[in-house]
Amino acid sequence: MNRPDAVGEGLLVFETVLIADRGLLAARIIRSCQRLGIKAVTCVADGDENALHARLADEAIRVGGAPEPGSPDLDLEAVVEAAHVSGAQAIHPGGAGRARDDAFARAVLAAGLAWVGATPGWPAGSHREHPAWRTTSRGGRTVLWETSTPAPDWDNETLIGPDRLVEAVTGVDLVERQLRQAARERLDDLPAPSGHGIQAALYAASNTLVPVAVSGWVEPDAEGVVTDSVLADGAWLTRYDGAVLALVTTRGRDRPEALARLTSAVDGMAVDQPPAALAALRALLREPSVISVVG
Repeated sequence: MNRPDAVGEGLLVFETVLIADRGLLAARIIRSCQRLGIKAVTCVADGDENALHARLADEAIRVGGAPEPGSPDLDLEAVVEAAHVSGAQAIHPGGAGRARDDAFARAVLAAGLAWVGATPGWPAGSHREHPAWRTTSRGGRTVLWETSTPAPDWDNETLIGPDRLVEAVTGVDLVERQLRQAARERLDDLPAPSGHGIQAALYAASNTLVPVAVSGWVEPDAEGVVTDSVLADGAWLTRYDGAVLALVTTRGRDRPEALARLTSAVDGMAVDQPPAALAALRALLREPSVISVVG
């Protein structure tokens, strides 16, 4: 398999990685693997065949029964077996809770596979937020996160959506860093943060019914903007998806520039189906309480 020159020797042991998650984070991990020349394999449960992660992956393997609604959890034995079938050398567990699943980690390691998550037995909860982070809520839902420098502490073994803020102010792909750690590479400290990162979440409207085919999705495409979503025309939103349809993260030299980029990005977003709370998010970003926050 051809790989870009930027990939270090340590990652050569990972020609194929299975991502044991779905949704926003799965899509993010798949894209990072593909950028590194690593084959990205995903699992699909019943009814999940047309979800975005299944469409993006280089290979999708059916693992049978569906998880409970609102839960990404799949049968762990089936996931490990899927990794063997695909020829994967490692399993990336996906989000933070799954990444700290000791039973899953031990099963993966016992199967002779690398585990791209927290070391089994390590205490949970080491992912801390910087005090400068704030949340703003509307209708009982958190719709905005933000951070200023310095970046929040990051334990390098878990992954959550707001970690895009760490990437925004350090320029580091945290998924790549996780993979390099799992490949037993020696890692340098994260670069000193610079600039300001800010992130907003786009929620599905309260009247959204699933399953629904995505249509009319227009994703922001501008300097300093990164969008993670479960949306792509032709993909399906299913009962396994949460309320967050997209996370938009922007970086600027300072907070006003980052917020201006975020506002412009959200203004440029569009989606016909599923129904989304775009108008509410646009209004929120123009509220004086948001504009005037001192980082």
